Amino acid sequence: MSSELIETLWRQFGVEAGEHFDLLEKLLSAGPGDGPEAERIAALFRSFHSLKGAARAMDLFAMEAVAHRAETILGQVRSGTLALTEEIAAPLLEALDALRGLAEAGMRDRRDGLAPADLLARLEALGGESPAARPAAAPPPPPPVRLHENERMLGLFVGLLHDGMATLTRALDLDTLDEEGIRSVDDTADRLELACERLNFLPFADTLRRFREALAARDADTILRELQAVATASARIGRLTGKDAGAAILATLLADHNAQILAQGGARADALLAGPAALADASVAAELAGLLDRMAATLDIVRLPRGSALLRVLADVMRRAAPTDPAANPAANHDGWPALMADARTMLADLAARAARDPAEDLDADGVQALEGRLRVFVDAVSAEREAGEARRPLTADELSALGLDPGLLRFLSPDSTADLRAAIADPEMLLFEVTAFLETSPEVASGFVQWMGSKVRAITNWPEFIDGKTWLRVLVASPQALPVLADALAGIDPGGGFLRIRACAPSDPAGDGGEPVTPDVPAPADAPSLPAVQSAGAPVTTAALPPPAAPSARPAATAAGGVLRVPGEVIDRFMARIDGMVLLSGDLNATANDLRLESALAALTDRLGAGDPDLRALREAVEHHRRDLLDLDTQLSRSVDRLREAALDLRVVPIETLFNQFPRVVRELARGQGKSVRFATEGGEVRIDKSMVEMLYDPLMHMVRNAIDHGIEPAADREAAGKPAQATLSLRAIQRNSRVVVEIVDDGRGIATEAVRVKAVRQGLIGEEDSLHLSPDAVREFIFAPGFSTADTVTETSGRGVGMDVVRNAITRLGGSIAIRTREGAGTAFAIDLPLSAAILRTLLVQVDDQVLAIPDRFVEEVCGFTADDFHRVSGCWTVMRRKRVLPVVRLADALGFPADGEWPPSGPGQRLVVVLRQGSRRIGLEIDKLLRRGDLFVRESHPGLAEVPGVGGVSLLNDGRIVIILDGDELYRLAAMAQRREVDAPV
Repeated sequence: MSSELIETLWRQFGVEAGEHFDLLEKLLSAGPGDGPEAERIAALFRSFHSLKGAARAMDLFAMEAVAHRAETILGQVRSGTLALTEEIAAPLLEALDALRGLAEAGMRDRRDGLAPADLLARLEALGGESPAARPAAAPPPPPPVRLHENERMLGLFVGLLHDGMATLTRALDLDTLDEEGIRSVDDTADRLELACERLNFLPFADTLRRFREALAARDADTILRELQAVATASARIGRLTGKDAGAAILATLLADHNAQILAQGGARADALLAGPAALADASVAAELAGLLDRMAATLDIVRLPRGSALLRVLADVMRRAAPTDPAANPAANHDGWPALMADARTMLADLAARAARDPAEDLDADGVQALEGRLRVFVDAVSAEREAGEARRPLTADELSALGLDPGLLRFLSPDSTADLRAAIADPEMLLFEVTAFLETSPEVASGFVQWMGSKVRAITNWPEFIDGKTWLRVLVASPQALPVLADALAGIDPGGGFLRIRACAPSDPAGDGGEPVTPDVPAPADAPSLPAVQSAGAPVTTAALPPPAAPSARPAATAAGGVLRVPGEVIDRFMARIDGMVLLSGDLNATANDLRLESALAALTDRLGAGDPDLRALREAVEHHRRDLLDLDTQLSRSVDRLREAALDLRVVPIETLFNQFPRVVRELARGQGKSVRFATEGGEVRIDKSMVEMLYDPLMHMVRNAIDHGIEPAADREAAGKPAQATLSLRAIQRNSRVVVEIVDDGRGIATEAVRVKAVRQGLIGEEDSLHLSPDAVREFIFAPGFSTADTVTETSGRGVGMDVVRNAITRLGGSIAIRTREGAGTAFAIDLPLSAAILRTLLVQVDDQVLAIPDRFVEEVCGFTADDFHRVSGCWTVMRRKRVLPVVRLADALGFPADGEWPPSGPGQRLVVVLRQGSRRIGLEIDKLLRRGDLFVRESHPGLAEVPGVGGVSLLNDGRIVIILDGDELYRLAAMAQRREVDAPV
């Protein structure tokens, strides 16, 4: 296997493992009331199982051992043996941490690690897998059958199949599956389909293709049927290879789903049967009939044939014999309609209880037979009463021929089936088909066929055919679906095409279109028996040869759910760098288009040569026309580049939920450590931010979450004394406003004591007592962002050291954001962090000092002014200028940054000197520069660690001519400028 393929597999493993880790962290940290508990437990089980399979595929056996034991515990929880309490969740979280570490070590070292023995022992004890209790080892399986010449590739496929089973079954929960979940399931099915094609397992590939199509169409019935086909195929592969291909886990999860369908369907059916009079409404009777058919199909899957047969008979009664007036209908007097429905309810309740057992049990044959007999007697009585009606008038041989049916079918058409056939004929959306099936060899084909009959078509009548000593079943069905759709569905049940055939019933025509049997469009296996010709009852024997096997069709176009590509982050970064070059070129074009020097030169030339020269006037008009075209082109290009940049940003952004999901566990452990009860809630997880900001925001948010639990939230006793709920609420929420995102951290605790902040600020020497009394409450609260400031009286593990909120503000400012406080004493506090959508693209002012281009973040620039040498004056040892009647201190930018500076300081001689007015809060300082270039957007690139440590440097970028731009840190730049100013004061005059 090539090293490139191996690296691809490791990358894929890392991505999928990371997704499962994040999901497990969220689910294990969630409280009992956060969503349906059954769905949460099922999702936990699936993720641990998927991690186990992925680890096995990559030969990470230590990781597999941890995941297996966690999966075993979840299995006990699913069965009701254990409850998912804090005592159970805690070791599962430890297992998650161990899995993270083992996965990271495996990806780094490309080899297996060592699982913590004490953790394995504790997990084994919880899951009931102590060494003494383990069953004796099973005898070795028989040697596997050689399915493919490339054993290594086959082994990888089996591992991939095993790992993907749990993900595929997420499609069973369509109602709770969002678009991201749909894409994840489709992505897994697509990889499996591609692997099947490469191994030439074409029928299996077709099954997965149909599954993806059903997923895109949100067709729950087809999804269930195709998953059943996947289970059958994977079980066969497992038997032949002697490896676990995931059939067991898929069967388990399908069983859970089927049990849920039966429980919910049984409850609804019982409610409808409880009011027999309500069934006089045709829509209610139809709803009950459809519900019973779906439950019968599910019972076919779990192999409860007697229960399935009873439900189908009851559904038939609902469709055809529900009395329009039970009290007046003489047909209902045989046993009485209400009594019959009451007995049906009793039998249905018994069936629900039996199906829920492990293993599931079928109904007693005697009881089923007795009730079925009564139901059939009832149907016959109603049918006899209605036979005189037009709906039950027997069809003639000519009428059957006109429909493309064999006239010999007359002897199999009962009054009921005749009525069904007439109803199908009268419905313009219904089509007639004849299906020929051999169901005695393959239980899987028989089960799938019965389920298909109950879900997608309406059976009208059936009759046996004896061919070569075997009994074949022919069924006349009606369906609104076209022949290719039905043929594809049967191909999923019978991939080899040896047991099921279907033809459309249509009037005979010279071309014979639609009359030939259709078989699945895949080659039959070499050992499959050929399908014998079927003799129609009462008609001459005609032999229709099977069409030759068609070549496998080309891969279908990707569905909407499948159009997802996983692209490495560095590829996106390179793409953004190209966009950055276009942005800079667009800026240069804008500067050229708005350059007035040519116009000024032409004006000067006109003054010199005279305005009356016609050639000169024509030249000026041509230049002006060219300039207008250039301006129009600049406007269009600027808009296009902006749209392209916005589209490119979509590639870099991720849901902020990926950040929020890291905090539930932290909150729970911090609250538990302090003896507080805290409910953690998130909102707006779908808001998207730049992926580079997720990691940079974690530490600031962590500081504020810790402070909220330690400072803001009171103990339960204090909250109750204040008339508040004992359990506090801490929320993280995100709101998108145009190109910015606001993240709020809100608690309903004690709020910020403004007076305590003022007193502590005075005590720490941050402000004088007299001055502090004149500050507004908002200004006082700003002291909490001062370095070393803390109102905590004692030092704890989480606070009181005077480190935190100053770090928060600095980090957020570096991201181009700001932070604001809302608080009310006794009610709680909210911190609002206002951030740009992306930290990758920065609006800057480009200036030049000597030969170096520098970028000052635009939010720190108030304006750019021009001053002459006479405007500079020394005040209190500093050089200053008068700006808007206020003194503005000025230093050279080169001196602040420690660059070599040319020329005199302060400036002398004629001409203007450019000064950038830098602001930080309410403070201002001027920076003298050599040259002003322009304002522009820069793509911030990762800088070398050595350069990042240089004071004042916030990042680097490139100009379109290849020159490096140093992006300055605004806060640090202000500090360096203030230090340069102090050096001027201390310097001798």
